[in-house]
Amino acid sequence: MRGLSFRADGELFTVDVILVMKVVRNMAFTPIPAAPSAVVGIANMKGRVVTVLSLAELLGRGRDEQAKNVVIFKPLADGKDQMGLVINKPGNLIEINESEILPLPKTASEGEYLCISGMTEVEGLLYRIINIDSIISRFKGDGEIASGAIS
Repeated sequence: MRGLSFRADGELFTVDVILVMKVVRNMAFTPIPAAPSAVVGIANMKGRVVTVLSLAELLGRGRDEQAKNVVIFKPLADGKDQMGLVINKPGNLIEINESEILPLPKTASEGEYLCISGMTEVEGLLYRIINIDSIISRFKGDGEIASGAIS
C-alpha cells in the first residue's frame, strides 16, 4: 500500500493515497454555527461542498488552530459529499508493508480507535494509519457527524 504521510497535532500520520483527491495548502473554510466541535467548517471545491474536520479534535485532543492545510478525500459513495481533514504539514508518499502494520495499543483513546486503524514504522519513523472508513461511517450526507462519535 502507498500512503500519503502528513503531520497533524504534532504526530505523523498516513492514509492510503488511493483515497486522497488532493492536498490544499492554507484552505479557506466557512465555520458552521452549532456544528459538532470536530467540524471546522465547509469549503467550496469546484462547486462541491467539502466538510472539513479537525483530526486533532476527532482524536480527542482539542482543535489545532495552527493547522490550515487540508487533505481532501475523494467524494463519498453518493458522489456529492466530500470530506477533508485539517493537517499541519503534508509529507511524502511512503510504501507500507501491510504485513508489518501493528494494532493500536490497549491504552489508545476512544478517539484513536475511531480514527486510527493501526501503526507502522517506515525508515525509523512511526506513522498512525488513518481509518477513513470509520470516520466516514460517522459522517452523514447532510454534513453532520453522527451523534456519539465525538465528545
